[in-house]
Amino acid sequence: MPLCRHFFLRSFVLLLLPGLLSAAPKPKRSAAGKPNVLFIIADDLRDYVSWMGGHPQAKTPNLDRLAKMGMRFTNAHCAYALCNPSRASLLTGLMPWSSGVHGNEQDWRRSVQVVGKATLPEHFQAMGYSTAAAGKIFHANHGGPEGRLTGWHGGRRGFELEAAWGQRFPEPGVQIPDLPVRTGQNFNGMNVWHWDWGQIEATDDQTDDGAVVNWAAQQLRQKSARPFFLAVGLYRPHSPWYVPKAYFDLFPLESIQLPLVREDDLNDLPALALGQEQPNGHHAEIVRRGQWREAVRAYLASVAFCDAMLGRLLDALEAGPNVKNTIIVFTSDHGLYLGEKQRWHKGRLWEPATRVPLCVVAPGVTRPDTASAEPISLVDLYPTLCELTRTQAPDHLDGVSFFPLLKDPKAKSPRPAITVMGGGSQASYAARTERWRYIRYADGGEELYDHDKDPQEWTNLAADPNLAELKQDIAAFFPESFQSASRPSTEVVPAASPDGSLHLVLQVGDELPAAEAPPLQGRGFLIDTAFDFDPKHDADSSLIRQGDSKLGYVLHLVEGKPTLTVFKEGKSTAVTADTLRPGRCQVRAGLDQDGLLSIAVPGQSEMLSNSPLVGGFPAQPEGGLAVGASFGPLSQQDYPNSTPFDGTVHRLRLTLLPAGAPLPPAAAGQ
Repeated sequence: MPLCRHFFLRSFVLLLLPGLLSAAPKPKRSAAGKPNVLFIIADDLRDYVSWMGGHPQAKTPNLDRLAKMGMRFTNAHCAYALCNPSRASLLTGLMPWSSGVHGNEQDWRRSVQVVGKATLPEHFQAMGYSTAAAGKIFHANHGGPEGRLTGWHGGRRGFELEAAWGQRFPEPGVQIPDLPVRTGQNFNGMNVWHWDWGQIEATDDQTDDGAVVNWAAQQLRQKSARPFFLAVGLYRPHSPWYVPKAYFDLFPLESIQLPLVREDDLNDLPALALGQEQPNGHHAEIVRRGQWREAVRAYLASVAFCDAMLGRLLDALEAGPNVKNTIIVFTSDHGLYLGEKQRWHKGRLWEPATRVPLCVVAPGVTRPDTASAEPISLVDLYPTLCELTRTQAPDHLDGVSFFPLLKDPKAKSPRPAITVMGGGSQASYAARTERWRYIRYADGGEELYDHDKDPQEWTNLAADPNLAELKQDIAAFFPESFQSASRPSTEVVPAASPDGSLHLVLQVGDELPAAEAPPLQGRGFLIDTAFDFDPKHDADSSLIRQGDSKLGYVLHLVEGKPTLTVFKEGKSTAVTADTLRPGRCQVRAGLDQDGLLSIAVPGQSEMLSNSPLVGGFPAQPEGGLAVGASFGPLSQQDYPNSTPFDGTVHRLRLTLLPAGAPLPPAAAGQ
């Protein structure tokens, strides 16, 4: 029974997805005589660093050593307290409200605001630098219990930008080596796959960070033919807190000091600050099980391990030929809660999650053992490195160079550091000045803290009328709008054809809320797509979805098999084609008026299945439309390896047939 031949033979304008890379290659400039850059970024490292004073028992001799080599910033903050939007901001030079990137599952490479703009390593590459990377630089993670390359909220590949690097460790397209002990061991008995801790039987060299640092150290010991930009990502102290026993031994459990907290700390917070997390499940469970000290100990051990890895890099640099002409930057993507505000992990807009260590050593510019308490945003690193290396900064940067502070520690920052939470009309903002933290939530709720008197942020002063002008002055630095990473609906959903059908030409990254999504009620649909399939990256990924698990559909890949899944009243029906062959593939899928599901890989396989959606969709789904985004109607429990589609999509056409219109018999069209 053929698939709607009139649709598949219809003439469409060929859509070429904007490339994952930034602007078209430009002639490289000579970097001769310019300094090297060693950029080191840790993951989830908060102020538990000796020179930051976040915890009195922190053991970080190498971070202290680095701080004394140059300048340390005691008031540096991330743009977003989650891995992906923070790293996307730092590396693109765009604040989240400019890039539209504000989620961990959001592929920053697909943002229409980012395409065509050079990332930090691409900029140095274009300036004639040799670029290399080891470890997590863009968003990625440990790959779950299977150590997967993709899936599990990113996988070890993550949202990698392969063209940015001349050399890549552990291999091109992969950011994080496999862990010697994978996550999900449940050492702590809490059965939370991503949040576990325990001592592992492994040497430093056998760990993922150990392998990363050994490779990077080898690069630092060599003479480079031209200036280099070397990025090193240290995964610790990101959870799971699995590090060798020796690091746990540094912190006897009975001696661990807990963070300073107040039981009534949440009483003066606005409703949106609490969200749906009171009482916080993790915190209540930690306290009930008597494991708070264990958790703090595991984090301190992971910080000490991170510090040891940094020491190896510094030793290699100092022993090699590049020490006198290499700029060193060390920072983290964001901080972490360890019980403050009854929270664990990351997110929100308070000091423990936004504040990060930042050290810069710039030969000939910085003076040893200097410090600044001026507010610095990580988005300021891009223009600062451009100025330090005497390269022309791109026009798109949101940050402001803090080069003047590097030269003169007494200089002043021109603006507060801004951190955002959420996106679009639901964005909330925090501003950190030298003295104050002011938070304004999307619904108008407020918090204001005086860090001179209240460094723990226990007393919310936002209601004090004497501070109204102060709040107004600080709020002037908040953005007036929040850009979308996707095309507007006017560019995605066309006017209906005379027969009532709609013909959409889509691209990966398109995303529309339910109110702007195309109408499905009473309709069937047909999808025609062509894409490059790489089983290493795309085996479990989503191409297009609309709706939710109550009512909706998804065209996705499951272990490399194209699958069309529809949902009605929480129940799913699927039809699956044979496993795709690597390379360029075509897939055609549809739902007809009789509720028949069809999926075909022309020249390879065709499958049909009945569904309960006779007469098309009985109502308009409550969820929106997204192209190339993971999950949606697919539950994380049933599809833990679901990931945004990573490859190039050459064509993606969606036709919505007129409501109530019968379809011809379905089969694979030619």
